[in-house]
Amino acid sequence: MATAIKLPDMGTNVEECRVQVWRVQEGESVKRGTVLAEIETDKAVAELESTAEGVLLKQVVPEGGRVSTGEVLAYVGQAGEAVPGESGTAGRQPGGAPAKAVARTAARPVQPKVETPRPATSAGESPRVSPVVRNLAAQRGVDLAQIKGTGEGGTITREDVMRHQSIPVAVKQEIAADTPEFFLSLYRQMVLIRQFEERVKFLFLEGIMPGTIHQYNGQEAIAVGVCSALRKGDVITSTHRPHGHALARGLTAESVLHELFGRVTGCCRGKGGSMHLGDLEKGMIPAIAIVASGVPVATGAALAFKMKREPRVAVCFMGDGAVNEGAFHEGVNMGAVWSLPVVYVIENNLYSASTPIFDMVNVKKLSDRAAGYGIPGVTIDGNDVRKVLETARAAVERARAGGGPTLIEAMTYRITGHSRRDPCNYQPEGERKQSLENEPIGRFAKHLLEQGMATQTALDAVHADVIAEIERAVESAKTGKDPAPEQALQDLFI
Repeated sequence: MATAIKLPDMGTNVEECRVQVWRVQEGESVKRGTVLAEIETDKAVAELESTAEGVLLKQVVPEGGRVSTGEVLAYVGQAGEAVPGESGTAGRQPGGAPAKAVARTAARPVQPKVETPRPATSAGESPRVSPVVRNLAAQRGVDLAQIKGTGEGGTITREDVMRHQSIPVAVKQEIAADTPEFFLSLYRQMVLIRQFEERVKFLFLEGIMPGTIHQYNGQEAIAVGVCSALRKGDVITSTHRPHGHALARGLTAESVLHELFGRVTGCCRGKGGSMHLGDLEKGMIPAIAIVASGVPVATGAALAFKMKREPRVAVCFMGDGAVNEGAFHEGVNMGAVWSLPVVYVIENNLYSASTPIFDMVNVKKLSDRAAGYGIPGVTIDGNDVRKVLETARAAVERARAGGGPTLIEAMTYRITGHSRRDPCNYQPEGERKQSLENEPIGRFAKHLLEQGMATQTALDAVHADVIAEIERAVESAKTGKDPAPEQALQDLFI
């Protein structure tokens, strides 16, 4: 049977979108995840991915046509397969409720980009660099003389600078006290996070799972490395991107997935959802989606530990954008002044939503901010789980021993959109390609094989085991029980 490709929930304020352009034409082959079309909302242009494999049988909505959440845009199936009539499944919301008819409106003309011609560079002349690019190079410590410009006339572009300074190379340092079994467990945790996020993506695209998601793909080594340095009783705070932190801290895939479905059996009884999940018994304070909001919360938890004279540590995960919020300054300053047992971890994926972080700060490293508070600051390769673990262990034990906070900047890269509605058009193609080559799971797998700590058979078995675990969780979550209406009045602090 042909699979209907429906418009997923694009956000609470987006009810209707416009098909800007079809990337795949009828009769062409597609895979699961292939971008079928570009969809224009009132805020941005997003990509519509296929949730099935086969050929594109029919484009239900033409270019320029408008479509509402839950309506069918296309059908994917096997060549020659019959397509259901538009009076059947097309134009209906998930669950069968009738939706608004698709308006066949004329396509608005797309204005072509007009590039300003640049004169060619004369022989012996230094390549031109705009003030913005020159400032970016200075911030990142890049020597412009070492760069060959790829822009018109040899002009050095922002992409040239970003490409030149790669994410730091992995530090070749062994952790002698740890066994191959332990390292394989780290690998499994990272694979669990990646596969969980991939499965959740398609549940969302298929309209099976409600709400929205902010995925953690590419940042797995940070959550796993840091959480592996913690003891029972320690706590973490998280962000609007909390799935990886939750799984690394010990929450089960089932409890997290049930929460995403809003089930009463979820880790927050279905009341938190994707951006507010957690479990205090596991050591995760429910996540808060407001940028930098976890900084004062983690600082407060650390203050409580110190006042109670408990040998516990709080870890605050935050994105790079958090360092420009007032809550960051206030929380870190308090933690420093009172020498609290807290570790602040900046997951620097280079972008605050779609804005490059180094366009917004006048420092070469975000960890340099630590000097203003009189605490240690360190920048590490966040895609090397061994380096993350080593650094986190030192910072956590320093905090536990009364030495106060440490600010860790873990350099990484988000190999997915800021949210599922983000096509990442702001990320240069070369930068994305490099990030995929540098992603943490493949790198760690290569290390395990080269060091003889695992075989390919063992790594394949990990993947199979993880996928089976996630599928069990999916089936369980689909049939889970929703909270009763009266439960909305429970768990309230008045």
